[in-house]
Amino acid sequence: MGRRKKSSAKKIVANKKPSIPKHFKCPFCNHENAVVCVMDWKRHVGELKCRICGAEYQTSISYLSEAIDVYSEWIDECERVNDPGGEHDDYDEEHDRALPRSSAAVAQGRDEVEDDEEDLF
Repeated sequence: MGRRKKSSAKKIVANKKPSIPKHFKCPFCNHENAVVCVMDWKRHVGELKCRICGAEYQTSISYLSEAIDVYSEWIDECERVNDPGGEHDDYDEEHDRALPRSSAAVAQGRDEVEDDEEDLF
């Protein structure tokens, strides 16, 4: 008599966690993988530097920050500085944060309260 055929043990394959990139495209010289991000956790500073053109950017980081967050802030800052139309006037440079809509309007010299009152009558 024969034995029962052993079923081969199914191998458990762990899904590889996708890695977050640490090398990025430079917004100034447009070279791929030229910008390197260094996270200094002791000083809470994220630093970006292009190996080709030497462009640099530093920002404060928290324990939740990743390299892509620092790069995104750099790109946002470049867009804000180069914005000729002033679409990003709702940004408070002194406190490094976005202002609420009403505060931005007051900073521009517009008074939204008056506009809203005119619509009611």
